[in-house]
This record gives sequence, C-alpha cells and structure tokens, in this order.
Amino acid sequence: MRDRAGEAWWATMRLTGLEALHRSAVHLVRGTTPTMRELLLDLPVPRTFLYPEPDGPFPGAADLEAAGVRVVPVPDCGHTIMLDNPEAFARATAEALA
Repeated sequence: MRDRAGEAWWATMRLTGLEALHRSAVHLVRGTTPTMRELLLDLPVPRTFLYPEPDGPFPGAADLEAAGVRVVPVPDCGHTIMLDNPEAFARATAEALA
C-alpha cells in the first residue's frame, strides 16, 4: 500500500488504524445520496471544479459546464492538487473566487 499511495498519502495513512482505512474505503465505494455531483449541480452559487490535467479530459465536463460549472484543469498534479502543485491550485482558486 505504501508504494501505491505515494509519500504524501502514506505519511498520514501509516498513522491510521486498519479498521478506519477499511471503513473509509467501504464508504467511498458506496458513495452518497444525493451524489457529490448532484450536490455540486444544485449549489446556488458560482462553481468551479478543479481536476488534474494529467488525467486527460474530465469525463462529464460537458454536463458540468452546461449546468454553469467552470471545469478547470490544473497542470503537473495528481489527486492531491493542493499538495502536488500548490501554486497552480492557489492561482485557480483565486480565479474561481474573483
């Protein structure tokens, strides 16, 4: 797991109990009702969705954009955008809040 999680995640995961990691994984697979996407679409405020550019085009971006959500790729990062590329994350966040 250490090799798959990467340094940043492993630094916190190694401090977590195995039962807590299992519960977290089970709940992530189950998802939420309503879904996170539904919650985002229903927010009555300007919305921006950041995603890692290296992942390629974001599936469902057209649906989000049609609902008024700005979809912004962030370069040189993975899942933890704010840790992997803090400058680009801060810039994209500042633009979203402007």
